[in-house]
Parts: sequence; structure tokens; C-alpha cells
Amino acid sequence: MTHPLRHFWTILVATAILAPVRAAEREVDDDADVCGPRDLALTCHSDFDDADHPYRLYLPSAYDGKQAVPLLVALHGTGGNQDKYFDHPTYGDGIYKREAEKRGIAILCPSEGDPLGRPTEWRGVGELHVLKSLEDVCRRFQIDQDRIVLTGQSMGGTGTTYLCCRYPDLFAAGIPLASTYGHLTLLENLRHVPMFYVQGADDWPIYAQDGPIRIVGRLEQLGYDAQLWMVPDVGHNTMEITTPQVLDWALQQHLVKHPQRVTHRAYLPIHGRAYWAEISALDEIGPYAEIDAEVTTTSDILLQSLRNVRQFILRPDEKLLDCSQEIHIRFAGENPAEPLTVQCDGDQQVRVDRSDEGIWKATLEPRQARSYANFRTHKIGRVVASPTADGKAETPLGNWTTDAMRDALGTDIAIATGRHYRGLPIASEQDVYLFDLLNLLRPSNRVLVSFKIDGAGLLEILEDNIRQENSFDGEFLVQVSGCRYAFDRSRPVGERIVESDIDPQRTYSVACLEGLLSRGDMLHLAGRFGKIEYEERELTNITAAWRYIDKLNGIIDAQLDGRVRDVTDK
Repeated sequence: MTHPLRHFWTILVATAILAPVRAAEREVDDDADVCGPRDLALTCHSDFDDADHPYRLYLPSAYDGKQAVPLLVALHGTGGNQDKYFDHPTYGDGIYKREAEKRGIAILCPSEGDPLGRPTEWRGVGELHVLKSLEDVCRRFQIDQDRIVLTGQSMGGTGTTYLCCRYPDLFAAGIPLASTYGHLTLLENLRHVPMFYVQGADDWPIYAQDGPIRIVGRLEQLGYDAQLWMVPDVGHNTMEITTPQVLDWALQQHLVKHPQRVTHRAYLPIHGRAYWAEISALDEIGPYAEIDAEVTTTSDILLQSLRNVRQFILRPDEKLLDCSQEIHIRFAGENPAEPLTVQCDGDQQVRVDRSDEGIWKATLEPRQARSYANFRTHKIGRVVASPTADGKAETPLGNWTTDAMRDALGTDIAIATGRHYRGLPIASEQDVYLFDLLNLLRPSNRVLVSFKIDGAGLLEILEDNIRQENSFDGEFLVQVSGCRYAFDRSRPVGERIVESDIDPQRTYSVACLEGLLSRGDMLHLAGRFGKIEYEERELTNITAAWRYIDKLNGIIDAQLDGRVRDVTDK
């Protein structure tokens, strides 16, 4: 599955002497008069916290303020900021800026903008500030919006896959570096977005195995444009070796603006739009929704598939359809719905709703596609007691999320840990929107799985995570739903669980995040890593939480109830 970069058997390194570039400038007097080379430290305003957030922009010598230039959006890794690509020694001491200058590419480096300074995995508020800074740059400067390519290192690489899957009509291509997991079920969205994964061959096993190898394998099955370059004898950071090739590849990419066929999946309606189609309401909370629509003639749109969709919107593309004529919306499938006929001009969109009886109805309305950066949509509930990660043993967040997972999958037990948790709390009495779930449950946003295990084995796993020897002890402690246990850290290994209602002889069905079993660094498995067979379920932790909130009539009430107790004699 691994192979060298297909298009670069030989790389010609540019030898031009770079024009002198000043240190990052804090202000721009008049955007219209700016010419390159310029290294700019700018800000964009975020409505999330009503504050200005920094981003860094490099404009090459080729930028004259008149001719639009291509743009590479570069997302930093964990612990970085908007300056890291430009100035940090681990990122090649500005190698991206130097190589961009040679090729006439602008570089945008956003900041995550998390109020608590936590890494966001470029989700929630991090996702928002990518969109806001990109919107700001395209408004202020001459950017070729058909040639915007997204890349990122480590956390930024993982964020690259995440954002390309959710906003495929924004990015001409994606180049994840040293990335890890992604939703395999959303890779269908990359039909028109080439992906070039770059991974150090020694970056193993969590990153390559849990991310690019699986992702590229799936994209190749779909027949999409996907490449994986495993760089020999290199670990997590490949920038010194691969940056020229990465930027050369980026230069070749162009956005598919008017695709005849749009395939788009979404777990949340806030991520439901792509090109000229949008999933605006789901049938059922939990599973992903899908629209697969194709313009077959200048007057026909064929819905190849609709899955878990209650409402969708079509914004007819006048490059593909003759809007002076009637447009026929046809449904494929074994029992297709009756075709819909509309007359829609360029200022209108078609909203299509399904009744409880299964009848589709089309309604014309003014065309109104919200800005991707408009995040305060889809209010889902209100907080009574906040699901925080506070607690020496059990936590309100652990109880609430495991209850949601167990309810969603119908298992006997659900388990979770606080390992890598980076969420942004929601406050009591706060209104909660779908966007807030992305912040609350960071960084995890992947499918749930279920597996079977006898009680004795489950007790061994719980015991294996009661440790004292490292600073991650509290992060690994297992949170549970559907069972209880108490532990004493002072007792010998193997005897630390002193009380439990788990029957060692019984076989239990257990729900958890896939990463607890697939990564090897989120849960100690008492020697069972790679040996537990599990079933991937379609729901994610995000949609399980949303489903749980909806089931409880919009109430979020996270309480402690003594299900995990530390009885160690202090």
C-alpha cells in the first residue's frame, strides 16, 4: 500500500536567491497597496469570544496586489501557534516561507484561538478560526480561491483530513503530514479533493497505522485521487526533506468548482453543505446522513441516494443547468419517489422536505447559503449540571459520556478514559449548540465500537489502569456506565479493585471509542492490545451525546453517583 510519491521521481531544487524579507509586520496601512515579499502578523475577529485572534500570512515577491496568487493554509501541531511554520527550528526554521517564495505561493498560518489555550485538533473553535482567517485573507488580499490547498503537521495533519472532509468545496486538495485518525465513513466526501499523505516510515504505530494507511486504502477502494508517501528512515517530522515536493504538488491542484456529481456525508447538519447540495435536517440523530446527487442533463438532477435525510437543499449551478427551463429532480432506488419539477432562477434555491408519510415536497425560496464561519446554529439543549472533567476518581463528564454511549449502542457497559482530553467546558445554565459539542468532547471525534468480554477480563483491564507510577495516571483511570467499582491504590498489583458489581463469569457487551482499542495509548488493556475483536458502529461520540441530549428533552444534567470510588487510605 505504501509507495513513493508518484509524480516526483526527480526534484529540481530552485536556486534563485530569495528577495530580502523583513520580520513579521504587525500592521498593514492599506491592503490594496501591499506587494510582496511581506511577512504579516494579522488578526481576524471571532464572534465566539468577541476577540481578535492572530494569524500569520506570507505574501511572496510574486504578489503585486493585482494578480491573484495560490494559497497554502498550514495548520500547526500540538503546542504550536500561528508563528511556528515561519520561525521555529523544528519546522525547518521557515522552510515553508522560503520554498513558497520560490514558487509564488502565499502561506496562511491560523491560530486555534482556544480560550483555555488547549489544543483543539482544529475542531470546534479551532475549526472556526481556520474558516475566519481564511475568510479574512480572501477578503483583504488577491487570493486565487480556486487554488487553496490545506496542509498541516501532526495535529494539523489530522485536522487537514477533518476539514477537507467537512468543507470539500473550499479546498483544492489536502496534504496531511504525520497525521493520525479520521472518519473513514466521511471519506466519500473527497470525491473531488485529491489527498497527498506524507508520513515518516519510522512514525509508528499510532500515526501511520491508525491514520494514513487506513485512510489511503479506503480512498483507493473508492477510486479517488489519493497518495501515500512513506519517507524512509524518518520519524514524526519530515519537513526538512519533503517541503519542496509538498509545495510542488500543491501548485498543481485546482478546485473543482462545478462538479456534476456531489457525494456528501455528514453527522451534523452544520457540516452538511458541499458545492450545490446541502443536508439541512437529519431523519435520525446518530448515524451519518448522505446525499449523492448528479446533474445528468441541463434540466435533470438525479438523487442517486438519500440516507438519513429529512430535508435537503439544492442550489442549482448555472454552469451545469439551464435555469431558464424547468428542472426535474428525480429519485433513484428500488422504490423511487415521484419526480419533482421546479422552475428556479439564479437567485433561488430548492428546499426539499419529506413528510411523515414519506412524500417529498419541493419549495422555492431565496438563495441563502450561510457563511461556514456562522457557528451559532442548531441549538440542542441547556445545561443544568455541567459535564466537567473534574474529579479524583469518577467525573461528571465520564459519567455523562459513558451513559450516552451505552444508551446509543444498547450495550451492558460503556467505558472511557480522560487520556488526551482537551475539551472546552460548557457552563451551567448555558444554551448549547451543536458547535459546543465539538468543543466539549475534543479531541475525540470518531466512531464508537462494541465488543464482548467476560467480567474477569474487564476487571483486569480496569485494574491495569489503576496506576501510580506516572503523571498520566488520572487520565487513564476508566470511567464507566452500567457497572461500579472501588479501588485502593495502596494494595498490590492485581488486588487493587476491592469492590465491584461486575460478575467475573458473565459475558458483557461493552461500548467505547474506537481509539481505546486501536491506538494503544489511550487505555491499558492488560496484555490484550490487538487481540480484542470489535465491531465498528456507525455512531460517533459526538452524535451519541447529541442523541442523549435529545432523548432527555434538551437537558444536560451530569452528576456524580459513586460508580467509581477511590478508597485508598491517604
